[in-house]
Amino acid sequence: MSDLHLEIMTPDKTLYKGDVELVEVPGKRGRFTVLHNHAPIISTLEAGQIRIKNAEGVEETIDCKAGYLECSENKVSILLN
Repeated sequence: MSDLHLEIMTPDKTLYKGDVELVEVPGKRGRFTVLHNHAPIISTLEAGQIRIKNAEGVEETIDCKAGYLECSENKVSILLN
């Protein structure tokens, strides 16, 4: 089981909640990947796809129009518009 926890939310609902191996996002300055023990970061997100690899190694994507990401202490929160 991974020690990186991801939660993706919109104003209306939670789109994803669970442990992941990685999450790759379309940041304002380009795509980047968050892994276990990533340094704390806050970033704006642009249009693109969020790629998730869950704790079992299964990949999925979620569309992103715009939003924000915060990562601290192996917890990643993504707020989408």
